[in-house]
Amino acid sequence: MESKDVLQVLIKVMNELPNQDGWVDLALIGKPLVSLGINYKALGYIKLRELIEDFSDEIDLRKDESNQLPVYYAKIKTGSAGTVKKKIPTKGRKEHTSNKIRNWAYMGDFRQAINDLKNIALKERWYFKTQDPTDPYPILSKYLTYTFFRLSNEKGKILISDNYAAFNTGLVNELYEPIYALFEKNKLQDKQEWYFHEFCISGVGRTGKTLASNFNPLPQRAHFFDNPSELIYDINAPEPQLNWNHIILDNVSRLPIEFLEENKPTGFIFRDTSEMNTIEKTQYYQQLANAIEKDSKKFRAIKNRFSDSLSLALKRVQWNFKTAIPMYYPSNNKLSLLLPLSLIDDDVIDLALVTEKTKSGSYLGHTILPLTWAYSNARLITRPDSDWLIAEKIETENVIEIEEEN
Repeated sequence: MESKDVLQVLIKVMNELPNQDGWVDLALIGKPLVSLGINYKALGYIKLRELIEDFSDEIDLRKDESNQLPVYYAKIKTGSAGTVKKKIPTKGRKEHTSNKIRNWAYMGDFRQAINDLKNIALKERWYFKTQDPTDPYPILSKYLTYTFFRLSNEKGKILISDNYAAFNTGLVNELYEPIYALFEKNKLQDKQEWYFHEFCISGVGRTGKTLASNFNPLPQRAHFFDNPSELIYDINAPEPQLNWNHIILDNVSRLPIEFLEENKPTGFIFRDTSEMNTIEKTQYYQQLANAIEKDSKKFRAIKNRFSDSLSLALKRVQWNFKTAIPMYYPSNNKLSLLLPLSLIDDDVIDLALVTEKTKSGSYLGHTILPLTWAYSNARLITRPDSDWLIAEKIETENVIEIEEEN
Protein backbone atom coordinates (compact mmCIF):
# COMPACT_ATOMS: atom_id res chain seq x y z
CA MET A 1 0.00 0.00 0.00
CA GLU A 2 1.29 3.47 -0.92
CA SER A 3 2.27 5.91 1.85
CA LYS A 4 -0.31 8.46 0.67
CA ASP A 5 -3.09 5.87 1.03
CA VAL A 6 -1.99 4.98 4.55
CA LEU A 7 -1.84 8.66 5.49
CA GLN A 8 -5.33 9.33 4.14
CA VAL A 9 -6.82 6.51 6.22
CA LEU A 10 -4.85 7.63 9.28
CA ILE A 11 -6.15 11.20 8.97
CA LYS A 12 -9.71 9.93 8.48
CA VAL A 13 -9.50 7.86 11.67
CA MET A 14 -8.01 10.71 13.69
CA ASN A 15 -10.69 13.14 12.53
CA GLU A 16 -13.40 10.79 13.82
CA LEU A 17 -11.90 10.14 17.26
CA PRO A 18 -12.38 12.15 20.47
CA ASN A 19 -9.58 14.65 21.02
CA GLN A 20 -8.34 17.50 23.17
CA ASP A 21 -7.53 20.53 21.05
CA GLY A 22 -6.89 18.17 18.15
CA TRP A 23 -4.61 15.78 20.09
CA VAL A 24 -5.70 12.14 19.84
CA ASP A 25 -4.53 9.39 22.21
CA LEU A 26 -2.64 6.74 20.18
CA ALA A 27 -4.34 3.99 22.20
CA LEU A 28 -7.59 4.88 20.42
CA ILE A 29 -6.20 4.84 16.87
CA GLY A 30 -5.00 1.25 16.40
CA LYS A 31 -8.33 -0.60 16.43
CA PRO A 32 -10.25 1.61 13.92
CA LEU A 33 -7.16 1.75 11.72
CA VAL A 34 -7.11 -2.06 11.51
CA SER A 35 -10.85 -2.14 10.79
CA LEU A 36 -10.15 -0.01 7.69
CA GLY A 37 -7.46 -2.40 6.46
CA ILE A 38 -4.33 -0.66 7.82
CA ASN A 39 -2.35 -2.88 10.18
CA TYR A 40 0.84 -1.06 11.09
CA LYS A 41 2.56 -4.32 12.01
CA ALA A 42 2.01 -5.68 8.52
CA LEU A 43 3.75 -2.55 7.23
CA GLY A 44 6.84 -3.37 9.29
CA TYR A 45 6.18 -1.31 12.42
CA ILE A 46 6.13 -2.81 15.91
CA LYS A 47 4.55 0.29 17.48
CA LEU A 48 1.90 2.59 16.07
CA ARG A 49 3.92 5.66 17.02
CA GLU A 50 6.71 4.48 14.69
CA LEU A 51 4.28 4.62 11.76
CA ILE A 52 3.18 8.13 12.73
CA GLU A 53 6.80 9.26 13.01
CA ASP A 54 7.15 8.52 9.30
CA PHE A 55 4.51 11.20 8.61
CA SER A 56 6.09 13.95 10.69
CA ASP A 57 5.40 16.54 7.96
CA GLU A 58 1.66 15.87 8.20
CA ILE A 59 1.13 14.73 11.82
CA ASP A 60 2.62 15.99 15.07
CA LEU A 61 3.51 13.49 17.80
CA ARG A 62 3.66 14.45 21.47
CA LYS A 63 4.83 12.46 24.49
CA ASP A 64 3.20 13.22 27.84
CA GLU A 65 5.22 11.91 30.80
CA SER A 66 3.11 13.46 33.53
CA ASN A 67 1.49 10.10 34.24
CA GLN A 68 2.97 6.86 35.53
CA LEU A 69 3.39 5.60 31.97
CA PRO A 70 4.19 7.91 29.04
CA VAL A 71 1.18 8.69 26.86
CA TYR A 72 1.56 9.47 23.17
CA TYR A 73 -0.75 11.86 21.33
CA ALA A 74 -1.00 12.66 17.62
CA LYS A 75 -2.39 15.79 15.95
CA ILE A 76 -3.03 16.51 12.29
CA LYS A 77 -1.05 19.53 11.14
CA THR A 78 -2.94 22.48 9.73
CA GLY A 79 -3.36 22.15 5.98
CA SER A 80 -2.59 18.45 5.81
CA ALA A 81 -5.02 16.70 3.45
CA GLY A 82 -3.51 13.26 3.16
CA THR A 83 -0.72 14.19 0.75
CA VAL A 84 2.77 13.01 1.54
CA LYS A 85 5.01 16.05 1.07
CA LYS A 86 8.39 14.33 1.16
CA LYS A 87 10.23 11.42 2.68
CA ILE A 88 11.60 12.48 6.06
CA PRO A 89 15.40 12.27 6.28
CA THR A 90 16.49 9.26 8.29
CA LYS A 91 19.75 10.75 9.52
CA GLY A 92 19.52 11.73 13.17
CA ARG A 93 16.16 10.09 13.77
CA LYS A 94 15.68 8.04 16.91
CA GLU A 95 15.82 4.38 15.91
CA HIS A 96 13.36 1.96 17.44
CA THR A 97 13.99 -1.77 17.11
CA SER A 98 11.58 -2.18 14.21
CA ASN A 99 12.24 0.93 12.16
CA LYS A 100 16.00 0.42 12.03
CA ILE A 101 15.68 -1.57 8.80
CA ARG A 102 13.32 1.03 7.32
CA ASN A 103 15.69 3.85 8.23
CA TRP A 104 18.53 1.98 6.55
CA ALA A 105 16.68 0.91 3.40
CA TYR A 106 13.51 1.65 1.51
CA MET A 107 11.48 -1.57 1.73
CA GLY A 108 8.69 -0.67 -0.69
CA ASP A 109 5.55 -2.71 0.03
CA PHE A 110 6.70 -4.37 3.24
CA ARG A 111 3.73 -6.74 3.32
CA GLN A 112 4.59 -7.98 -0.20
CA ALA A 113 8.24 -8.39 0.77
CA ILE A 114 7.20 -10.56 3.72
CA ASN A 115 4.94 -12.62 1.47
CA ASP A 116 7.82 -13.13 -1.00
CA LEU A 117 10.11 -14.28 1.81
CA LYS A 118 7.44 -16.69 3.05
CA ASN A 119 7.14 -18.22 -0.42
CA ILE A 120 10.91 -18.82 -0.70
CA ALA A 121 11.49 -20.11 2.83
CA LEU A 122 11.12 -23.64 4.12
CA LYS A 123 7.44 -24.15 4.88
CA GLU A 124 6.51 -22.91 8.32
CA ARG A 125 3.48 -21.45 10.10
CA TRP A 126 4.09 -17.71 10.34
CA TYR A 127 0.85 -16.72 12.08
CA PHE A 128 -0.95 -17.65 15.26
CA LYS A 129 -4.25 -19.46 15.84
CA THR A 130 -6.33 -16.97 13.84
CA GLN A 131 -4.88 -15.37 10.71
CA ASP A 132 -5.50 -11.64 10.31
CA PRO A 133 -5.89 -10.69 6.62
CA THR A 134 -4.46 -7.22 7.35
CA ASP A 135 -1.33 -8.79 8.88
CA PRO A 136 -1.19 -12.35 7.51
CA TYR A 137 2.33 -13.30 8.69
CA PRO A 138 3.07 -11.38 11.92
CA ILE A 139 5.69 -13.85 13.15
CA LEU A 140 7.74 -13.54 9.96
CA SER A 141 7.37 -9.76 9.90
CA LYS A 142 8.72 -9.45 13.43
CA TYR A 143 11.39 -12.05 12.67
CA LEU A 144 12.83 -10.02 9.79
CA THR A 145 12.84 -6.68 11.62
CA TYR A 146 14.34 -8.16 14.80
CA THR A 147 16.91 -10.18 12.85
CA PHE A 148 18.12 -7.05 11.08
CA PHE A 149 18.31 -5.28 14.44
CA ARG A 150 20.51 -8.07 15.79
CA LEU A 151 22.72 -8.10 12.66
CA SER A 152 23.18 -4.33 12.89
CA ASN A 153 24.67 -4.83 16.35
CA GLU A 154 27.18 -7.39 15.07
CA LYS A 155 30.27 -6.23 13.25
CA GLY A 156 30.58 -7.35 9.64
CA LYS A 157 27.20 -9.05 9.35
CA ILE A 158 25.61 -6.53 6.95
CA LEU A 159 27.93 -6.47 3.94
CA ILE A 160 28.42 -3.65 1.44
CA SER A 161 30.13 -3.95 -1.96
CA ASP A 162 30.10 -1.08 -4.45
CA ASN A 163 26.45 -0.51 -5.33
CA TYR A 164 25.03 -3.44 -3.38
CA ALA A 165 24.39 -4.45 0.23
CA ALA A 166 23.19 -7.77 1.62
CA PHE A 167 22.46 -9.71 4.77
CA ASN A 168 21.65 -13.30 5.69
CA THR A 169 18.02 -13.66 6.78
CA GLY A 170 18.81 -16.77 8.81
CA LEU A 171 16.11 -18.69 6.92
CA VAL A 172 16.58 -21.46 4.35
CA ASN A 173 14.65 -22.83 1.39
CA GLU A 174 13.39 -26.40 0.96
CA LEU A 175 16.92 -27.52 0.05
CA TYR A 176 18.24 -25.85 3.24
CA GLU A 177 20.13 -23.24 1.26
CA PRO A 178 20.47 -19.84 3.00
CA ILE A 179 18.17 -17.02 1.93
CA TYR A 180 19.74 -13.59 1.54
CA ALA A 181 18.28 -10.09 1.25
CA LEU A 182 19.88 -8.01 -1.52
CA PHE A 183 19.76 -4.20 -1.67
CA GLU A 184 20.89 -1.65 -4.23
CA LYS A 185 22.31 1.81 -3.72
CA ASN A 186 19.56 4.42 -3.67
CA LYS A 187 20.13 7.05 -6.35
CA LEU A 188 17.51 9.44 -4.94
CA GLN A 189 18.62 12.15 -2.54
CA ASP A 190 17.12 12.65 0.94
CA LYS A 191 16.13 9.00 0.95
CA GLN A 192 17.45 5.94 2.72
CA GLU A 193 20.91 4.94 1.52
CA TRP A 194 19.64 1.59 0.16
CA TYR A 195 16.50 0.19 -1.32
CA PHE A 196 15.34 -3.42 -1.17
CA HIS A 197 15.80 -5.42 -4.35
CA GLU A 198 14.88 -9.05 -3.67
CA PHE A 199 15.31 -12.12 -1.47
CA CYS A 200 17.44 -14.73 -3.16
CA ILE A 201 19.53 -17.90 -3.04
CA SER A 202 23.21 -17.42 -3.89
CA GLY A 203 23.88 -18.23 -7.55
CA VAL A 204 20.23 -18.89 -8.37
CA GLY A 205 18.55 -16.56 -10.86
CA ARG A 206 19.71 -13.10 -11.84
CA THR A 207 19.54 -11.73 -8.28
CA GLY A 208 21.33 -14.76 -6.84
CA LYS A 209 24.11 -14.38 -9.41
CA THR A 210 24.42 -10.67 -8.60
CA LEU A 211 24.77 -11.58 -4.94
CA ALA A 212 27.43 -14.22 -5.60
CA SER A 213 29.45 -11.97 -7.90
CA ASN A 214 29.52 -9.09 -5.41
CA PHE A 215 30.05 -10.87 -2.10
CA ASN A 216 32.76 -13.38 -1.24
CA PRO A 217 32.44 -14.61 1.41
CA LEU A 218 28.66 -14.37 1.66
CA PRO A 219 26.98 -12.67 4.63
CA GLN A 220 26.81 -14.71 7.84
CA ARG A 221 23.63 -15.27 9.82
CA ALA A 222 22.95 -13.59 13.17
CA HIS A 223 24.74 -15.01 16.22
CA PHE A 224 22.88 -15.34 19.51
CA PHE A 225 25.00 -17.51 21.81
CA ASP A 226 28.61 -18.60 22.32
CA ASN A 227 28.06 -21.68 24.47
CA PRO A 228 25.35 -24.25 23.60
CA SER A 229 24.83 -24.77 27.34
CA GLU A 230 23.16 -21.34 27.40
CA LEU A 231 20.23 -22.93 25.55
CA ILE A 232 19.58 -25.54 28.24
CA TYR A 233 18.10 -24.85 31.67
CA ASP A 234 20.29 -26.07 34.54
CA ILE A 235 17.98 -28.33 36.55
CA ASN A 236 20.57 -28.51 39.34
CA ALA A 237 20.25 -24.78 40.02
CA PRO A 238 17.98 -23.60 42.86
CA GLU A 239 14.45 -22.45 42.04
CA PRO A 240 14.46 -19.02 40.35
CA GLN A 241 14.01 -15.96 42.51
CA LEU A 242 11.03 -13.94 41.29
CA ASN A 243 10.55 -10.19 41.33
CA TRP A 244 7.00 -10.43 42.68
CA ASN A 245 6.11 -6.75 42.54
CA HIS A 246 7.18 -6.40 38.93
CA ILE A 247 5.76 -9.71 37.73
CA ILE A 248 2.38 -9.37 39.40
CA LEU A 249 1.73 -5.71 40.16
CA ASP A 250 3.53 -3.98 37.28
CA ASN A 251 2.23 -6.53 34.75
CA VAL A 252 -1.25 -7.07 36.12
CA SER A 253 -2.72 -6.25 32.68
CA ARG A 254 -1.04 -9.39 31.29
CA LEU A 255 -2.68 -11.75 33.77
CA PRO A 256 -5.69 -13.76 32.50
CA ILE A 257 -9.03 -12.14 33.36
CA GLU A 258 -10.40 -15.43 34.67
CA PHE A 259 -7.42 -15.76 37.01
CA LEU A 260 -7.89 -12.20 38.27
CA GLU A 261 -11.60 -12.80 38.84
CA GLU A 262 -10.78 -15.90 40.90
CA ASN A 263 -8.44 -13.77 43.02
CA LYS A 264 -10.45 -10.57 43.00
CA PRO A 265 -9.25 -8.11 45.66
CA THR A 266 -11.85 -6.96 48.15
CA GLY A 267 -14.01 -4.10 46.90
CA PHE A 268 -12.55 -3.93 43.39
CA ILE A 269 -14.97 -3.76 40.45
CA PHE A 270 -13.75 -5.15 37.10
CA ARG A 271 -14.42 -3.02 34.01
CA ASP A 272 -14.13 -3.42 30.25
CA THR A 273 -10.91 -1.70 29.11
CA SER A 274 -11.41 -2.05 25.34
CA GLU A 275 -12.70 1.52 24.89
CA MET A 276 -10.39 3.17 27.43
CA ASN A 277 -7.64 5.55 26.40
CA THR A 278 -4.07 5.15 27.65
CA ILE A 279 -4.52 7.26 30.78
CA GLU A 280 -7.75 5.49 31.73
CA LYS A 281 -6.17 2.07 31.23
CA THR A 282 -3.07 3.05 33.18
CA GLN A 283 -5.17 4.36 36.06
CA TYR A 284 -7.45 1.33 36.00
CA TYR A 285 -4.62 -1.22 36.12
CA GLN A 286 -2.80 0.82 38.75
CA GLN A 287 -5.94 0.77 40.89
CA LEU A 288 -6.17 -2.99 40.41
CA ALA A 289 -2.50 -3.43 41.34
CA ASN A 290 -2.96 -1.28 44.44
CA ALA A 291 -6.04 -3.26 45.46
CA ILE A 292 -4.14 -6.55 45.10
CA GLU A 293 -1.19 -5.23 47.10
CA LYS A 294 -3.47 -4.04 49.92
CA ASP A 295 -5.40 -7.32 50.03
CA SER A 296 -2.62 -9.45 51.53
CA LYS A 297 -4.75 -12.61 51.38
CA LYS A 298 -5.35 -12.29 47.63
CA PHE A 299 -1.78 -11.18 46.93
CA ARG A 300 -0.53 -14.23 48.79
CA ALA A 301 -2.94 -16.47 46.88
CA ILE A 302 -1.66 -15.11 43.56
CA LYS A 303 1.98 -15.59 44.58
CA ASN A 304 1.23 -19.12 45.76
CA ARG A 305 -0.36 -19.97 42.42
CA PHE A 306 2.65 -18.56 40.58
CA SER A 307 4.95 -20.62 42.81
CA ASP A 308 2.93 -23.79 42.16
CA SER A 309 3.00 -23.10 38.42
CA LEU A 310 6.74 -22.50 38.50
CA SER A 311 7.31 -25.76 40.41
CA LEU A 312 5.30 -27.61 37.77
CA ALA A 313 7.30 -25.93 34.99
CA LEU A 314 10.58 -27.04 36.57
CA LYS A 315 9.29 -30.61 36.82
CA ARG A 316 8.47 -30.44 33.12
CA VAL A 317 12.02 -29.23 32.43
CA GLN A 318 13.42 -32.20 34.37
CA TRP A 319 11.27 -34.53 32.31
CA ASN A 320 12.05 -32.79 28.97
CA PHE A 321 14.85 -30.23 28.66
CA LYS A 322 13.12 -28.74 25.60
CA THR A 323 10.47 -27.29 27.92
CA ALA A 324 12.80 -24.35 28.65
CA ILE A 325 12.88 -22.35 25.40
CA PRO A 326 15.71 -19.90 24.55
CA MET A 327 14.69 -16.48 23.33
CA TYR A 328 16.37 -13.25 22.27
CA TYR A 329 14.95 -10.05 23.72
CA PRO A 330 15.83 -7.24 21.25
CA SER A 331 15.32 -4.30 23.63
CA ASN A 332 17.73 -5.85 26.17
CA ASN A 333 19.96 -7.43 23.51
CA LYS A 334 20.37 -10.62 25.55
CA LEU A 335 19.51 -14.32 25.63
CA SER A 336 17.01 -15.66 28.17
CA LEU A 337 15.07 -18.87 28.80
CA LEU A 338 11.29 -19.13 28.81
CA LEU A 339 9.31 -21.32 31.22
CA PRO A 340 5.58 -22.10 30.86
CA LEU A 341 3.14 -20.82 33.49
CA SER A 342 -0.32 -22.30 34.02
CA LEU A 343 -2.36 -20.10 36.33
CA ILE A 344 -5.88 -21.45 35.82
CA ASP A 345 -5.61 -24.98 34.47
CA ASP A 346 -2.44 -27.08 34.72
CA ASP A 347 -3.04 -28.30 31.17
CA VAL A 348 -3.28 -24.80 29.65
CA ILE A 349 -0.32 -22.42 29.40
CA ASP A 350 -1.26 -18.80 30.03
CA LEU A 351 2.05 -16.93 30.10
CA ALA A 352 5.80 -17.35 29.73
CA LEU A 353 8.22 -16.55 32.54
CA VAL A 354 11.48 -14.94 31.39
CA THR A 355 14.45 -16.31 33.34
CA GLU A 356 18.11 -15.39 33.20
CA LYS A 357 21.07 -17.25 34.68
CA THR A 358 23.33 -15.16 36.91
CA LYS A 359 27.08 -15.40 37.40
CA SER A 360 26.47 -17.32 40.61
CA GLY A 361 24.66 -20.05 38.69
CA SER A 362 21.20 -19.24 40.03
CA TYR A 363 18.25 -17.97 37.97
CA LEU A 364 16.21 -14.80 38.22
CA GLY A 365 12.64 -14.55 36.99
CA HIS A 366 12.45 -11.06 35.48
CA THR A 367 9.05 -10.69 33.90
CA ILE A 368 6.11 -12.44 32.22
CA LEU A 369 5.25 -12.29 28.53
CA PRO A 370 2.10 -12.96 26.51
CA LEU A 371 2.60 -16.09 24.43
CA THR A 372 2.63 -14.11 21.17
CA TRP A 373 5.63 -12.11 22.37
CA ALA A 374 7.30 -15.22 23.74
CA TYR A 375 6.95 -17.08 20.44
CA SER A 376 8.16 -14.17 18.30
CA ASN A 377 11.22 -13.63 20.49
CA ALA A 378 12.00 -17.36 20.60
CA ARG A 379 11.65 -17.69 16.81
CA LEU A 380 14.60 -15.37 16.29
CA ILE A 381 16.91 -18.15 17.47
CA THR A 382 15.09 -21.12 15.97
CA ARG A 383 11.59 -22.46 15.45
CA PRO A 384 10.41 -23.51 18.95
CA ASP A 385 10.37 -27.29 19.34
CA SER A 386 8.16 -27.65 22.37
CA ASP A 387 4.86 -29.02 23.59
CA TRP A 388 3.62 -25.70 24.96
CA LEU A 389 4.75 -22.78 22.76
CA ILE A 390 2.90 -23.71 19.58
CA ALA A 391 1.91 -20.99 17.09
CA GLU A 392 -1.39 -22.51 15.97
CA LYS A 393 -2.62 -22.77 19.58
CA ILE A 394 -1.81 -19.19 20.62
CA GLU A 395 -4.72 -16.77 20.81
CA THR A 396 -4.09 -13.20 19.66
CA GLU A 397 -7.01 -11.48 21.39
CA ASN A 398 -6.09 -8.22 23.16
CA VAL A 399 -2.49 -8.38 21.93
CA ILE A 400 -2.69 -4.92 20.32
CA GLU A 401 -4.14 -3.51 23.53
CA ILE A 402 -1.33 -4.97 25.62
CA GLU A 403 1.43 -3.84 23.28
CA GLU A 404 0.15 -0.29 23.16
CA GLU A 405 0.35 -0.06 26.93
CA ASN A 406 4.00 -1.09 27.26
